[in-house]
Amino acid sequence: MPGVHVVGDLLPPPSLGLAHASFAEGLLVAETLAGVPSLPVDYAAVPRVTYSSPQTAAVGLSEAEARARGHEVEANSMPLTAVAKGMVHGQGGMVKVVTEAGGGRVLGVHLVGPHVSEMIAESQLVVGWDAEPSDVARHVHPHPTLSEAVGEVFLTLAGRGLHQQ
Repeated sequence: MPGVHVVGDLLPPPSLGLAHASFAEGLLVAETLAGVPSLPVDYAAVPRVTYSSPQTAAVGLSEAEARARGHEVEANSMPLTAVAKGMVHGQGGMVKVVTEAGGGRVLGVHLVGPHVSEMIAESQLVVGWDAEPSDVARHVHPHPTLSEAVGEVFLTLAGRGLHQQ
């Protein structure tokens, strides 16, 4: 109805029904009511996290979703145990990045493992800003951290892999 605004669980898909997505929806409603120009929530760029053991976190499209939407894709993955911090945690896990073929924009990032809910924010920016692997590969990931595996996947996709080819 005109003049009625809702957020969160009351919205049908593509709303995600997640607290952080609902917060963004609430900001959009407040800005709309205040007459502030605003962009709609980009649900593809909203991180989806499962707080389980192991944790899962994703932003953007899966490889299958990207292909179904007609993208020619390239994907690379790396186990978290391939980096020092992953070996220390000893809990397994992985990073997977889905891009447009030929070094095109990042379409999705998927993480499984310990503390990945803390690692997904970087990927939200990567997907939300239509970055390419070469854009991300220029940035140094700290050692020893689990995020090194994220950096390594982007390095590999940009043709600069250290531990992968």
